[in-house]
Amino acid sequence: MNLDEMNLQQVEERLSALDVEVREATEAEAVEKAAEEKKGLLTRKAELVDLEQRKKTALELTAGTKAPDHIIEIRKEEKKMDFADMTLEQRIATPEYRELWLSRLQGKKIEKRDNEMGLSEVGDVVPTLTQERIFNKLRDYVPLLNEITLLQVPGNVTFAVEGVKNDAAIHGENVLIGPAADTMTNITLGGYEIVKILRISATISAMSINSFEGWLVDNLAESIAEKIGEYIIYGDGDGEPKGLDSAIAYSDGTNAVDWNANDTVTTPELIELVGYLKPGYHRRAKFLMNHKTYWAIVSKQDNAKFSIMTPDWKRLLGYEILLDDRVDDYDIFFGDFKKVVGNLAQNVKVDRSMESGFLNNSVDFRGTAIFDCDIATGEAFVKAGNDLTAKINA
Repeated sequence: MNLDEMNLQQVEERLSALDVEVREATEAEAVEKAAEEKKGLLTRKAELVDLEQRKKTALELTAGTKAPDHIIEIRKEEKKMDFADMTLEQRIATPEYRELWLSRLQGKKIEKRDNEMGLSEVGDVVPTLTQERIFNKLRDYVPLLNEITLLQVPGNVTFAVEGVKNDAAIHGENVLIGPAADTMTNITLGGYEIVKILRISATISAMSINSFEGWLVDNLAESIAEKIGEYIIYGDGDGEPKGLDSAIAYSDGTNAVDWNANDTVTTPELIELVGYLKPGYHRRAKFLMNHKTYWAIVSKQDNAKFSIMTPDWKRLLGYEILLDDRVDDYDIFFGDFKKVVGNLAQNVKVDRSMESGFLNNSVDFRGTAIFDCDIATGEAFVKAGNDLTAKINA
């Protein structure tokens, strides 16, 4: 049924069904698809609830059972809601919590008024709005987070992915059907701490709330994102996340191209690389390279002969190009990036300390993310480069 045609009861029933589907899901793609559907359902639910409330209020006003002044009084009472009665999720989503949390990080002293939240009531949980800004910055700094299958499941997570897959076969009439020897592989993601320490003068307390939040979000997100991006590409899986470079053993002539001449990309070799990717992965396949390699390819474009790139230079041999300068010069990865599965096991945590910077009159801020990633299907990728040996991420 179309989402716009669903009533409130149907939306709530579908949300309950989705929760069951997620708990029973064995594939990351099913979890991701359910998460996207849930976002739309929650938006639709909010619209329907708001519509029902407005209809009820309008009917009561028309019938004379509710006075307009009373509506205003209710709104005033809502602003004075007792924070002690809120759930954690409700509290951290309030503007008051955000302001006090950031003020405490700055070291400001704020007096508590009646019916207000005080510094002592503010926990260590990052405010909802600040957390969303950090996460959005992570995605900005690591575009690959928008391409891979990204989970946000607390703790370790294990899920099954398709291993060996056999083709379907014609069935002869009345002949016993034997099950195909397909296999499933379990992928387990743990959690590696990615930590960044920021030090700034204690005069930070003079900054405005918004300026301080902007500084904190930009610096923490950029530093943490840099490391996450490196792991997605070059993590070797030995005491760290496993990335594209270690997805499979790359071998020239089978699933990889070793450039005939170092730092020289040729059109025939690019076509050869595309040909090595197995059928079934081309539908979502994309190129990944850095800007230097990209412009080396652009320089090979010769429209007088034939075009290997679209006029807007966003596609190569018909496939979208992803640019990330964490990729080494002249390394190119080509494949289905949804087969990389990552998990942010918790929201980014932020802590403050004045002790470590006491002699410098400085304040230290520590940002911590818990992240892991692995390759669901190694054959979903092929590689080209000067050296096909997997690099060890230092």
